[in-house]
Amino acid sequence: MTDTYTVTEARAHLGEVMNKVRHGGKVVEITQHGKPAAFLISPKLLAYYRQLENEYDIAEANRAKAEGRPSISHAKVAARFGLQPDGRPA
Repeated sequence: MTDTYTVTEARAHLGEVMNKVRHGGKVVEITQHGKPAAFLISPKLLAYYRQLENEYDIAEANRAKAEGRPSISHAKVAARFGLQPDGRPA
């Protein structure tokens, strides 16, 4: 499912690489100096990964709450990092 390109190859064939990701459902690995440097994935796959991450975070928060572990509100975390309450930059 994963195709691999060097940075040079990916640059030279960017349209083809993007079509593999967008229409072919491929995950494309881009290497630099023989090591993984980046991966290209479709927006649909990224949305799926984000959904999984959100579900995991919610489950973990529920476990922490059930165990009586201390918590901090999202608004307080956002304020601590200088963000708006909804998480956007201030």
